[in-house]
Amino acid sequence: MGLDMYLTGDKYVPSCEEPNKREIVDGYEVESHRLKLGYWRKHWALHNYISQHYGNQETVPLESGDLRDIAEAVEDGKLVDPDDGKEMPSYQSIYAYHREPEQIRETVDVLRKAADWVDGVGWRSVEYYGSW
Repeated sequence: MGLDMYLTGDKYVPSCEEPNKREIVDGYEVESHRLKLGYWRKHWALHNYISQHYGNQETVPLESGDLRDIAEAVEDGKLVDPDDGKEMPSYQSIYAYHREPEQIRETVDVLRKAADWVDGVGWRSVEYYGSW
């Protein structure tokens, strides 16, 4: 079974600061911009960690502190793959991919960068979504 995981950010465009300065798309004002902050494929350990610690709903809103805590858990090896201790068929070797030091570092960097972004100037929010 596949798992696609998305970390998205919404940057809201206020209308109260500069009236009528919002971008118009297809005849409508743009209220926010949706940004792709991160993407993972079949990283079940990360998905399970977020679901167990931050909410098991379709989309999970995350604050900067949450993102930093998740990054720390990844860095400290606190995520557990669902198949740990079991012999994995060769087609499931993708699980091991997320255990490589380079992939761990990349995941940590994505999460910390998103935490810094959400703390930036303006109205911003981040959410996690896993789809399979």
